[in-house]
Amino acid sequence: MNWEMNPGRRKFLQSLGCCVTIELIPNINFAYQPKVKQLAAAPAEVPLVLEFGPATEVWAYNGQVPGPLLRYQQGDTLRIELENLLEEPTTIHWHGLRVPVTMDGVPVVSQPAVPPGEKFRYEFVLEDAGTFWYHPHVSSSKQVGKGLRGVLIVDEKVPPEVNRDVLWVLDDWRLNQEAQIVPFSGNRHDASHNGRMGNVVTVNGNIGEEFTVYPGERMRLRLVNVSNARTFSLQFKPIIPWLIALDGHPVTPRKIDDEQVVLGAGQRADLIVDIPESPSESLPVIDHSFGSEFAYELMHLVFDSTQTYSSSVSAPAKLPANPVPAPNLHQAIKHKMVFEGGAMGGLSGAILNGTYLNMRELVERDKFWALNGMVPDDVLTDPPILTLKRGQSYIFELINRTAFEHPIHLHGHSVFVISANELPVEFPMIRDTILIAPNEKQEIAFVADNPGIWMFHCHVLEHQETGMTSMIAVI
Repeated sequence: MNWEMNPGRRKFLQSLGCCVTIELIPNINFAYQPKVKQLAAAPAEVPLVLEFGPATEVWAYNGQVPGPLLRYQQGDTLRIELENLLEEPTTIHWHGLRVPVTMDGVPVVSQPAVPPGEKFRYEFVLEDAGTFWYHPHVSSSKQVGKGLRGVLIVDEKVPPEVNRDVLWVLDDWRLNQEAQIVPFSGNRHDASHNGRMGNVVTVNGNIGEEFTVYPGERMRLRLVNVSNARTFSLQFKPIIPWLIALDGHPVTPRKIDDEQVVLGAGQRADLIVDIPESPSESLPVIDHSFGSEFAYELMHLVFDSTQTYSSSVSAPAKLPANPVPAPNLHQAIKHKMVFEGGAMGGLSGAILNGTYLNMRELVERDKFWALNGMVPDDVLTDPPILTLKRGQSYIFELINRTAFEHPIHLHGHSVFVISANELPVEFPMIRDTILIAPNEKQEIAFVADNPGIWMFHCHVLEHQETGMTSMIAVI
């Protein structure tokens, strides 16, 4: 049963043997961090489904799901000490941040994985402002899926004028009738289809149905998709929000009217949401993850008139640009990146360890996806698929020849999205995770300015672990 698709999901919650009391989604504390922040990755129990219901056994940073919000100002130095209290190695990858390769959290390539009982210190300058997140890069589908994820906000030196800065961490979980996480057992169906989809959707770690808003207020709403595989497609009507940033990087503010805010796994969006001065009985936020037929109400905005504001009608100012180098498109070197495989994909075979294997032979090895006709044996030790010259501009043509969408993530760099299906993009954007639909082609451009060996992979984590991943060297 998919709780998020079922308007009567309370009935399912009642089947867990507890009464239903849905609390308002809490605001997250935005206090700035001390000079050195301690993060302990450890088993924990959290009231994931209901405040007074059965606790769910998770893995968490500092006992919290999502993990502690880390907040800094642009130009600050992040200093985080990770303590591993799990029974297996782990790391932290700082998703979307342009960090030195030694701080990127990819085991073997960036750092040794942190053994149980050991610590590792991350330290780097925060060059870019925006909304980012952090998670492990060891056994990613399991460790992230069990709760190890958190958000990192880097504030602009001059932030936009708003009444409130609000964070919604969007996630889904696959739970059984006892509200426990269904084991991770190498599900081949998940891996070869659209990944591990959950049957419970949470916002800020809670199944919440109401969020308090104040008449006339202007909110900055930060949306972060930390799920293993789900693409959220949110609609705010009758409110029409302004889009001001994607994956942490500013865009020219524009109203989102008939569009949905689409976020693949790993992607983020910052919105400016103007709440009407006159209270309304219906201000729903609808998620169309699986199309209109299965749309459901993710959140209901509830008015509290104890505070009122004069609503703004002006367009928000564009956020200051981050110092991402612009590629020279005339001198850029182009590479094709062809993603193939999966169920209904028509891939006949690919090269593994220098030997061509047919699809049946690949499946026997739990390999379902290929990039440029190749499947990694161990992406951490295989040679990079490409070696790029430092300082050179490049264009990657991303071609999706599969039956599923893929959020493609490049470590260590931010990229300019320049075209989709041979047409220039309507709205210029800089991203670190690019969602490509089935049979779609997109072009991204960037300057290979960050030396090191960087992961390039699908952020549907089950796809990443079964073939849709590689390494790219910048020297």
